[in-house]
Amino acid sequence: MTTFGEYLDRLGGTSVLRVIHMTLNGIAAVAGMFLIIMGTASLLDMFETFSGASLPISSLVLGSLVVLISLVGIVSSVKRSQYMFGAYSGLLTLLVLVQLVILLTIWLRPYDIESRFGDVWERLYKNDPDTLRLIEKDLKCCGFQSPVDMAVPSNCATKKHYGFSSGCIKPLELQWHHRRSAALWAGFTMVGAQIVALVMGAELGRRYRDVRQGYQRVSGHAEGSPLLRASA
Repeated sequence: MTTFGEYLDRLGGTSVLRVIHMTLNGIAAVAGMFLIIMGTASLLDMFETFSGASLPISSLVLGSLVVLISLVGIVSSVKRSQYMFGAYSGLLTLLVLVQLVILLTIWLRPYDIESRFGDVWERLYKNDPDTLRLIEKDLKCCGFQSPVDMAVPSNCATKKHYGFSSGCIKPLELQWHHRRSAALWAGFTMVGAQIVALVMGAELGRRYRDVRQGYQRVSGHAEGSPLLRASA
């Protein structure tokens, strides 16, 4: 007897759509793992003291959700199950909405960078001067606004192995804007790919439902519980 999978490929014309759908979800899973790695690395980065932990934590959470939902999408294509596609579409829709809210918040929210960074710099100057020393060496700058503004060491501008003549506020702001722009571009690109995968998943689910009904009429019997029986 012809299996449902063979019947589907012959009548439904879904083979290419399945391959593209699995490929998109595979790419999304890799992107999700990259988000997890990036979030973990950012939490250990000394510059994250200035930008806060919200972005790396969001990367960790979103990366984990992206990987999980992408795997559900891949399994749905492999199993050719309209029911799994329904669950996948629901989960992915929620994830896309959450990501859009986060991205729009990052994009539209006003930031008083100088005031915020100034407060962090002052706290580090009092409690953790070694971190400031590392930041100054890495960014090739001295002090916050200028080499005489909370510099570590105080003669940073003239000390051997330092000798930098500008403050650190500008390179800190530039680095923060670069990270923000990269996060926005990556986020909107991922959401776009997920919307394409969502549309394709919905179309595959619809085709599977229609073709299954035809298969049941041809085979003369109804399938068992979709939760207990995997498609051939």
